[in-house]
Amino acid sequence: MPQRPFRFLDRRRNRPTASNENESGWLRYGALKIEAVIFLLVLVTFAAVLGKGALTRQALVLTAQPGQFAGYAFADSESGGRSTITIDPERPMAWSCEIRTGATYPYCGYGLQLALGPKAQGRDFSRFQTVTLRLHWRGEADRLRLLVKTAPPAALRGKPGVQDVPLALEFPVASGTNTIILPLDRLEPEQWWLSSHGLSSRNLSSDLTDVRSVAIAASSAPPGPLAASLDSVSLEGVQLSDEQWYLIILSVWLVMIGAFLAHRLLGMRRDFEARQRRQAEEARALSDARIAAEAANAAKSQFLSHMSHELRTPLNAVIGYSYWLSRGNLDPKQRTAVDAIRSSGEHLLAVITDILDLAKIEAGKLDLQPVAFDLAACLVELDQMFRLRAEEKNLAFTVALAPEVPNTIVADPKRLRQVLINLLGNAVKFTDGGHVTLRAERLEDETGETARLRFTVEDTGVGIAPDQLDAIFRPFEQVGEAARHEGGTGLGLSITRQIVETMGGLIRVDSTPGQGSRFVVETSVGLAERTAARRQA
Repeated sequence: MPQRPFRFLDRRRNRPTASNENESGWLRYGALKIEAVIFLLVLVTFAAVLGKGALTRQALVLTAQPGQFAGYAFADSESGGRSTITIDPERPMAWSCEIRTGATYPYCGYGLQLALGPKAQGRDFSRFQTVTLRLHWRGEADRLRLLVKTAPPAALRGKPGVQDVPLALEFPVASGTNTIILPLDRLEPEQWWLSSHGLSSRNLSSDLTDVRSVAIAASSAPPGPLAASLDSVSLEGVQLSDEQWYLIILSVWLVMIGAFLAHRLLGMRRDFEARQRRQAEEARALSDARIAAEAANAAKSQFLSHMSHELRTPLNAVIGYSYWLSRGNLDPKQRTAVDAIRSSGEHLLAVITDILDLAKIEAGKLDLQPVAFDLAACLVELDQMFRLRAEEKNLAFTVALAPEVPNTIVADPKRLRQVLINLLGNAVKFTDGGHVTLRAERLEDETGETARLRFTVEDTGVGIAPDQLDAIFRPFEQVGEAARHEGGTGLGLSITRQIVETMGGLIRVDSTPGQGSRFVVETSVGLAERTAARRQA
């Protein structure tokens, strides 16, 4: 039960070891590297998301679809020539032409009107770099022209007679199927348009932001029939968008951040290496101290073991002879002396046993020896052992065995008896009035061969304060009134808890100061009858 004068504190438990500091240092260093990697990955991922839209190739396919682009044919008849052109009604982008003499520059062609309506906006070709023509050609001419009409420069817009700017690019063609790729930056304004507006190619740049039409023309061709069929007109290119400028800015930031993180990493590494050297020196000192402490602890355990055995032998003789003397004819004074010798010897033997048990627990050598024994008989012995002591204090003492608890179980009888004796002894010792009760109950069968039992020791004694409930299970701890600690070492409940945990059980306490305490032990035990039946089978 509650006891307290001494508490031994192992200072080494609170002292950081070299391995702990080394591990902590590596964790801090590793965390910094992880921080840098995660941050860089976030930035690179953000840049990649932006770059996907910026670096995706742009494409546009032109077809004579109703409502999008309108096909139109043209020939030199507009300027007095005699050439004729015919459009295939079933194939909007297929046309044939008869080139005839009679015009200075005979021509004919077919195009797509991109700006529909008087105020319609053309298409932006500035984001494209190439145009790909796929056409089938038949005729005497071996060269064709790509004609692109764009909106006039801002300086000429609104002036009377100003027409769209015609840009042209000549390319070779052969009879049959042709796939022709042309760069848009090689388009040049038509000379006749520059002359009519008093301009030159040097002061007029090709602006493809507002393209009104795209056409294919055969000009200066030999007289005769020709035919063309456009399969597709597609434009492709990669645009330098705003996102790419963001990428450039991000790349600069990435370089700066990377340099900063590298500087931090190098600084942290220097600090870590210095701390590691210092910790290595401390580790060597701690290792020497640990070796010395382990040697001292081993010597202490060996000393306790030897001394306990050396002391128990003569004490058993003293106790035995005191019992022998007490059975003789003694006067009251002699009997008092013999009883004092016996009780003192028994107390000293109990203290030595507790110290030896504590040494075994610390060394991890507390072994259990489970055997089949009569639990009911064990409880009867406990009832006989404590009833007289309880009645001397006018306490109602009860030992109750529930009907469902088996009489014979498989466990370590010595250790189970030791646990119950410690709890009952404390209950009687710290109770001045009321009752002390021991109950044994069966909770459940865990397997076919084991069951869970609960032992409850309840008293109406002085109780324990809530802030002292944890302290009662620590070695050499004593709580409560000092007058009640006489003859105690503060080891009983500590050893009790260690025994219960070694048995695979648990112990808990509920207490109210001035009203009493209730200690509950739950543990698993074997069922002797089922174990014997299994062995016989």
